[in-house]
Amino acid sequence: MAVAKRNRSETKVDPSAKNIKDTVEQIRLLERQVAESKTHLNNIVTLIQYCEDDSSKVIHAAMHALFRVFSPMLSRGELQKPKKATAEDKKATVTLWLRDNYVKYLNRMCTILDLPEAGLQVPALKILLDLIKLESAHLSTLSGSHHFANDLYLNVVDALLNCNNMSAPLLDEFTQKYFGFYDDLRFYFLKNAAQIINFAIGSKPKKDNKTPQSKKQKTTGQAPPAKLALILENAFAIMETLKSMPTEAKELDEFWTGNPDPNNEKKDYTGESFGFSEDEDDTVEDLTKDTSAAHVKRHPLLTLFNHRRVFSDCWTALLRLPFTAVIYKKTLLIVHKRIIPHLPQPTVLMDFLTDSYNAGGAISLLALKGLFVLITEHNLDYPDFFQKLYMLFDRNLMHVKYRARFFSQVDIFLSSPLLPAQLVAAFIKRMARLGLSSPPASIVIIIPLIYNLLKRHPTCMQLIHGKADSEKNDSYDALQDDPMKSNALQSSLWELQTLQNHVAPNVATLAKIFNEQFTKPSYNLEDFLDHTYATMFQNEITKKRKGEAAIAVDAPKGLFVAAVEETAEEEGEQDAVVPGWESWVF
Repeated sequence: MAVAKRNRSETKVDPSAKNIKDTVEQIRLLERQVAESKTHLNNIVTLIQYCEDDSSKVIHAAMHALFRVFSPMLSRGELQKPKKATAEDKKATVTLWLRDNYVKYLNRMCTILDLPEAGLQVPALKILLDLIKLESAHLSTLSGSHHFANDLYLNVVDALLNCNNMSAPLLDEFTQKYFGFYDDLRFYFLKNAAQIINFAIGSKPKKDNKTPQSKKQKTTGQAPPAKLALILENAFAIMETLKSMPTEAKELDEFWTGNPDPNNEKKDYTGESFGFSEDEDDTVEDLTKDTSAAHVKRHPLLTLFNHRRVFSDCWTALLRLPFTAVIYKKTLLIVHKRIIPHLPQPTVLMDFLTDSYNAGGAISLLALKGLFVLITEHNLDYPDFFQKLYMLFDRNLMHVKYRARFFSQVDIFLSSPLLPAQLVAAFIKRMARLGLSSPPASIVIIIPLIYNLLKRHPTCMQLIHGKADSEKNDSYDALQDDPMKSNALQSSLWELQTLQNHVAPNVATLAKIFNEQFTKPSYNLEDFLDHTYATMFQNEITKKRKGEAAIAVDAPKGLFVAAVEETAEEEGEQDAVVPGWESWVF
């Protein structure tokens, strides 16, 4: 009996896939009905329910359909709260009903940001930010001046900071296309993030007599540690992407919701609120004092000081969270380049950096640069700076990850010719002593640094000609924490002579520079900071040889052999293999 062949056109259809396709078609039908007639407004409730479906395709279709439904309503002002709503006013009743469903839709979109699927997170973020633009445009038209829909944006920022599933696509989408590009989105993110973090910490809000009592954030208890850790992780992930801030007012020219003053004219900024919510508050106190225009306020978004102020508020709030070791180190790595230059009062970081400097270990190494910037550029008085720096030189220093960064900064710290010779000599002696027990990669950094210090401070040249030749007759006190009391200037650099016999050829060669006259220019320390065992080995195997390396004349009999004393009778006898190692015979 012949077996009937299966028709190629017959394919198995997944029932669930068919149901999803039918549901998507149903969503499109509901959307068309709402667009055609207001008699189908109840379809909005069904579409919101579809946003809570288990299928990502259904959610994707429903949230975009609702966006297309609510967008024209926002533009036409149909979601604006009526000033006087009565039970007999049917139009006002419908408007209030639409507003309630619009708020439900917004809350659901913020919830979608917390879903583990990036394919839904990114579209939800785009929709929310597009709605912010539409709301802001309507508010600006209604009031006659520029307004930002910060009530909605505050919820978006809160959803991002409390997101349990911050995916890389969501983070990149927000930071690269919005937060790092548009001045108004960055400004209000910093303002809102500081408010959210302070509320989570349980701190008291700032005194603001201009803000109504109902709009003030009430003080609550501190949030659970897990929530604080989540906010810290998400907030820092966003803040560390901010690599540049405007440094001049003319750089404030990119706005997601439109330029507050496109003609560059000072307009009267009323600060009134025309939001979609009773709690709408997009006003920002402008702290700049302009006596020439006492009755005219420039919009806060166009004032550089206000951008720097919210930046400072956000970082100040962020630094109050319980830091993890990883985020602590990352913050110290960027504090001197990305944070301090944009603060209106950099001294607000004084306590943070001094506490970090006193913490010891890698944290102290990383806090050095930021603290030094405050001392040299912002008149911070820290008299124990060099003593703390001297105490950081220990054996562990030569093995830490940030060793190269530390030595490059030490070269800057000790560059002033006004430093006492006793202080510089103590650092030179400390580094020379550590060189005796350091790996070769660290020694090749120490030797050029000592050479540069001796050239900058000729008074310390007497260390080269000191009489001490070992630790026994050395007057230097290595256990003294105060460099001024270590008697380093009365000592000698006998450690460098010891390093001239180091097993590593490049270390020994480099140390012999102190046997010559100091006529060579100072070393560029950057050329020695990247040395490791791997780079040193690579240099050795790629070095050009003058001739062939010497090898044994006679091939050995094995790996482990015992020397046999030759006698007149046993002249031809070879070395015998050590008993027990016969398996190593070649």
